[in-house]
Parts: sequence; C-alpha cells; structure tokens
Amino acid sequence: MKTNVLQVVILCVVVAAGLLAQNAPANSAATAGSALSAAHVLTTSRSLRIAIVQMSSLDHNIDGNLQKATGFAEKAAAEGAKLVLYPELMSTGSYLSFDTWDSAEPSNGKTVRWMKATSGRLHLWLGAGFLEADGEDFYDTFILTTPEGKEAGRVRKAVTAGPEANFFRSAMGPHILNTAIGKIGIGICAENYYCALPTDLIKQSADLILMPHASPDMSESGGLPSPPGTRLASWYAKKVGIPVAMVNKVGRSYKPPPDEIKGFFPGLSAIVDSDGTVKQSMDNKEGIGIADVTLDPNWKKTANDPPVCTGVGIADLAIGGEAGVKKVEQAQVSGKNYYEANPDRKAKAVAISGGRVSMPAAN
Repeated sequence: MKTNVLQVVILCVVVAAGLLAQNAPANSAATAGSALSAAHVLTTSRSLRIAIVQMSSLDHNIDGNLQKATGFAEKAAAEGAKLVLYPELMSTGSYLSFDTWDSAEPSNGKTVRWMKATSGRLHLWLGAGFLEADGEDFYDTFILTTPEGKEAGRVRKAVTAGPEANFFRSAMGPHILNTAIGKIGIGICAENYYCALPTDLIKQSADLILMPHASPDMSESGGLPSPPGTRLASWYAKKVGIPVAMVNKVGRSYKPPPDEIKGFFPGLSAIVDSDGTVKQSMDNKEGIGIADVTLDPNWKKTANDPPVCTGVGIADLAIGGEAGVKKVEQAQVSGKNYYEANPDRKAKAVAISGGRVSMPAAN
C-alpha cells in the first residue's frame, strides 16, 4: 500500500511538471495549429459565441453518435455559434471497459474526418474527443478543427481519472493550441483538477479554456459523485480571468455484469465568462447551451500575480475529500500497471492503427 501511494506521488509530481510541456515533437499533430497560422495575440477585447453540446453517447456506435452530433452542430450554426464543444470521448460510448477498445479509431479515422468535413461545411470551430489507437497504444484524444475544415491541433489526456488508467495511456504534451482566434487551453476532465493546468494557462497567456468531460456520477455504486460544471468553470474564470466552456455527457453510463458499470452522466454543463459571470448553467437534459463570451486581455491574470494554487491537486476542487483523492490515486497505479502488461491491449491497438505511430508518445 505504501509503495503504491509513493508511486502515485512520483507520478503526480511528474504530471505537475510536464502535463503542459510546450516542447512537443516538431512533427506532432499537437503543434498543427502553429503550422496553420500563428496565434492572434489579443490586445483588445472581442466577443465569441460558443455552443456546448450536452449529449448522450451510444455504445459501440460511432456512426450513430456522429449522426446525432451533426444535428447539434447544425442547430448551433443556425443560432450563430462560432465554436462548438462536444464532450470527452463523444463518439466512443458511455463507459470505459475492455470492450471499449473495439470502438477505438485510428488517428485519422471516422471522427476526425467527420469533424473536418462538418467544420468546413458549417464554417465552425469544432472540438470533440474520441478513443484513438496509435501504434500499440490507446489514447483519450481531443481534436479541434477550423472553419476551413483543417485540424487546428490535438491534445491527448495526460491525467487519467482513477480506473481509466486500465484502458488508455497518459500522454504528456502541449495543452494550449495556437489558433486564429487566440490561444485555446484544453483541459480534459480530470486534468482540470491539477494545479499544473491553471498555472500554465496563466504562464502561456491563454485566452479561453475548453473543458470536455465524460464524468459519470458513480455514487450509486460506491464511487465518487460528479459536481456541477459551474463549480469548476467559475473557479477557473475567477482565478485565471478567461472564459470557460465546460461540457459533460448525459444519460446512463452502464455496462451489464460480469464487469458491471452502474453510473449516470449528470450533464450540468456550463459557460462562464472571463469576469466570472455564469452565462449558461444546464440541467440534466440533452441539448445545447449557447452564450457570448468576451476574450478580454485586461481580465487575464499574469505570471506576476500571486499563484492561484500550489502543490499537485487543486485543494478547492477536490472531490470526495482526502478519501476521494486516495481512491483515485490507488486506482491510477493499479490501472497503469495492468495496462502496461496487457497483451490484448497491444494486439487490439495494432489491429486498429495498423501499427503506425502518428504522434510519438511522451510520458
């Protein structure tokens, strides 16, 4: 037990130091935004209409999920949205288990092709996540595409939420994408609860943060609850001084026995402006939330301001107190060890990726 906790402490310190490392390989997809266009440095305030898509995901049905997502994108575009954000692992399904690997995609599979085509057709920025197979590994990957139908960049999740470590590899790398509308920070679910993220957003002078979630409430089966999005988004908006778009799924997160998963996604997504004003606070129903936010450099905190947090985790946002933190830590260690030793994982990833590595692992 003590060895496991020590391993987690070491892991988390490494994460805090390297989660948002800006020195990605020059040929990595995470730097694609820089190749497309240099980031526009905001010197005056500007408005941006954002849509968050709070949707359920069908299990083992990528086509069905993308079809549903298309309807939401078209509705958001009709209402004047310029950027549309979907949940983490939107096209993959409602739960993570070993059969979820069957719903993984190659690095430029159906979801990426759909995002490029839909962005170009509707002239929108689109952000969404999928389970990526690259080489012999799986990754929880977020993609941002441009109104021209190009990939602006991709981010792989660097911090697993407890048992997620059984199913995909953590990957260090840049979490701020340089785009034509500014520097966009990406925090994938659990990453938002680590001090490294807000610290780097301030250091890199990010203009906006997107927070895709697939965070189920597992309290019915003895797990942790999922707090409302306004709690997380408001903390970041007030501490960092930039707009926050946080979206979570709705519907059941369920897998029948023998490996039963029994939870539900509460939704409760939110958009909070840079001055801390809550622009959208959604309920537990499927739908979209739209709001105009202001990207205002005058609101942004700078590296000269006092630190917004210290240590590894953000104490203000810890879920379940000390016991909850310890439960997540222990699950991270056991899951990582199991993933590394699992031969089925390697075989399935290679079968989907063709053994090709599109983006070198950095972990």
